[in-house]
Amino acid sequence: MVRRRPVAALIAMPLLLGCAAGGFIGSMMQAAEDQMLIEKPAEYDDLADRSVAVVIDTDLAVHYEFPGIAGLIAEGVATRLAANVKTARVMHPAIVSEWQFRTPQWNALSTRDIAGALGVDRVVFIDLQEYRLTPPGNRWLWEARCNATIGIIEADGYEQDGFSDTYEIQVVFPRRPSVLAHDEAREADIARGVLQEFIRETSWLFYMHQEPKHPDRYRPDLEVQS
Repeated sequence: MVRRRPVAALIAMPLLLGCAAGGFIGSMMQAAEDQMLIEKPAEYDDLADRSVAVVIDTDLAVHYEFPGIAGLIAEGVATRLAANVKTARVMHPAIVSEWQFRTPQWNALSTRDIAGALGVDRVVFIDLQEYRLTPPGNRWLWEARCNATIGIIEADGYEQDGFSDTYEIQVVFPRRPSVLAHDEAREADIARGVLQEFIRETSWLFYMHQEPKHPDRYRPDLEVQS
């Protein structure tokens, strides 16, 4: 016996398939839009042909809870500046750290004196105000945050004790609206993720780069590794 489908059903099937295909294509286009990168110029573009030092002043609470974090940030930012601001002469972070150790009251110096003591044209001064891996008072969730004010010291500028430019960098990791429970990720991965994003966004201030068009929807885990 030949079974016949109703004409209405035969007409509806391609329509349903078309809607499904359209929804799939639409979701693909949305995903591509979410991952789109755009070129952004430097916020501060006067490091070229200059000698540069990266100096970090860390909040005492952060320093005691996460010893060594300042060194990791300084090394990461200095490395990216040396690689991307081609004609900048970036002082090795170990030299800066040694100077800070030998000068206990270095952060009481005027900005002009800091640049003079280091013998550089420009100082990227990172005032690290907050660094944490979990929400305050809640060790059962991951919500890493790194906040800092970035100040630029110009040895030949008009400011005797102040910054020629300042920028606020605030990074939260992971970037997702849902809560990430403690057993869903390792501490080392959370620490690495927030540091990578902070170092990247800080160094981006100083050279042409590509960054997400939609930071709130962008997923770093889908980045193509070169």
